[in-house]
Amino acid sequence: MILAPSSLRNRLVLGAVAVGVTFAVLFGAAATWRVHHARDQAVRSALQSRVELARDEVASDGTISQDAGSPKTDLVQVLGPDGRIRGSSPALAGAKALTNVSTVTRSGDGVEARVALENPHTDLVTLAVPLRVTKLGDSPAGTGALVVASDAEGFEAATSDLLELLLTGLVAVVLAMVGLSWLLTGRALASVTRIAESAEQVRPKDLASGLPVPRGDSELARLVEALNRMLARLDRNHATELAFAADAGHRLRTPVATLRAEAELALREQDPVALTAALQRVVQDADQLASIVDRMLARSRAYAQGPEPVLEWLTTATGRWHRWAQLADITVSVAVDERLSHATSCAELPEILEPILDNALRHTPPGGSVLVETQLDHEPPGTLVISVSNTGDPIPADLAPHVFDAWVSTRDASVAGGLGLWLARETARDAGGDVELVDDHLHATTTFRITLPTTHRV
Repeated sequence: MILAPSSLRNRLVLGAVAVGVTFAVLFGAAATWRVHHARDQAVRSALQSRVELARDEVASDGTISQDAGSPKTDLVQVLGPDGRIRGSSPALAGAKALTNVSTVTRSGDGVEARVALENPHTDLVTLAVPLRVTKLGDSPAGTGALVVASDAEGFEAATSDLLELLLTGLVAVVLAMVGLSWLLTGRALASVTRIAESAEQVRPKDLASGLPVPRGDSELARLVEALNRMLARLDRNHATELAFAADAGHRLRTPVATLRAEAELALREQDPVALTAALQRVVQDADQLASIVDRMLARSRAYAQGPEPVLEWLTTATGRWHRWAQLADITVSVAVDERLSHATSCAELPEILEPILDNALRHTPPGGSVLVETQLDHEPPGTLVISVSNTGDPIPADLAPHVFDAWVSTRDASVAGGLGLWLARETARDAGGDVELVDDHLHATTTFRITLPTTHRV
């Protein structure tokens, strides 16, 4: 099995090699075809020139009236209609016929061919054209063939040298691309290495300062600037969480002190009835504190949980809501959109909806009602909208603008409260949604609307 290279530098160099080899193969193939085509054109042009010169040296009966010439240049042969040789240059004396007359006469324009002579050992390229000759001895008159030839060794040697030079050049180009790619990628990735080393040294208190922005590299500069903006957001969130934790610790000291005082008072009670009432107050305050802590922890746990199947969770939660409502003499109704399927899931749904429902139950008088209505919205597509409405006194006008602020509550300061709605909205926003208070004076109800993105399981 071939393992993919793990180094970005190696991958970039391999990519450069692939591009270089592809270019070399394509360019080499095109250049080779062009060289061979140019060679063939040069050979044909040279042979056609020899044909014109040879015609002046051939008599009407096909004999050649030329003096002995160079065996490398004067290569002419005349064939009669019967295929017998009527004349030839000294260099071709004793050689067999270089072409077939019938093939030449049928072609009309001439026939090119390659012929290997054994004595002398020479490779020739020939061009045979039709030629009218008169009768010579017992050879009849008619259309014969004029054959001119040229030594192919010179053309082949030049072609071979040119292709060799071309191949050497292409190999040098590929090697140069590999070397340059290795050097340039190493130089470019050195900046990435420096950024990684700087990131390793970043401590929580250094988030605001960010990473050093590299100069002379716009792409990496944009990346580092984006990372610095992300670090700045993390720094702000970290500072907010630290401030909230400090504020929470300060505010929880009062209800904890109250709980301790009530417990100490309970220890002094001698009357069983008074002791029972005191212990009940201790239990209620402890439960309230535990509820607040659980809600604070739920926001952290929500990040690790996957999307919750909406229909499945609503079916389970509805029974629990009815039991809560019965204890307070309240009616809870749940309306589910028919378009919801079992594949529809929503992240952090319990951590968002239950604090809002708990708030509605606590502010609904006995005999009142709470309506939980779910529907799928198309803006944006796949958005889950949940409305929680309850009857009872409306939220005071001075409290409504601050209802989602942390530690804002209508309850006594000795009881830890005012985090439920704040945690619900913060969790919804972290999940890509929101929670808002809706004025509904027409129906005399208090309504909170939750919007959350949904996903679909396969």
